[in-house]
Amino acid sequence: MSKLWHQSRISIVQQAKFIKEREMKSNSTMINALLKKETFFLVLVLFSLTSINALAVERELVTITNDDTPTVFKMVIDTDNNSDIQKFYKDTYERNKRTSREIIPLDKIVDGVNLEKRDKYEIVNLKSDNFAAHNGGDIELDTLYNGAKGTRKSYDLEIERIGDSWEIQKDGRPVKVLHLKSNKVFLLGTVGIKDIEVKK
Repeated sequence: MSKLWHQSRISIVQQAKFIKEREMKSNSTMINALLKKETFFLVLVLFSLTSINALAVERELVTITNDDTPTVFKMVIDTDNNSDIQKFYKDTYERNKRTSREIIPLDKIVDGVNLEKRDKYEIVNLKSDNFAAHNGGDIELDTLYNGAKGTRKSYDLEIERIGDSWEIQKDGRPVKVLHLKSNKVFLLGTVGIKDIEVKK
């Protein structure tokens, strides 16, 4: 009787051990499945982000120079796989080296955005009443003509889409460089921008 009870006890212990091992194996399988699923999801996200970045194309629209300082500005856009404008940048260069990049919010262009400011004076503002990311639009460069008198001067340009390419135009002709000519006054020095010279 004692021997039979002992064997029965061993059998119960073995069954319990077997059940525990099976549960552990089952839990391990579930954990591995979850890890694989999470890894797959992470790889998918990274691939998607990489694909988006790969599809974005950076294009230089126009270079802005001036006769007062050696600083050069470049207007740059990012386009997506449909060649629509995604982002708008103003890059600043000193001695052919980019020193800064400023994002120009596309949704603010209609209201007007400042491109260059010195002290309290807004030197150049950019505005468009009809800009759209898929086909561009008319743009207005609002410049400070004479800071001493508070007078300003405007210039009309266009951001035009040509197929899958983009360009700045003046009166229907492509523009590569805008040169800002300083307005200098005796004793006061530079008080604003006298004119913008268009270089094709």
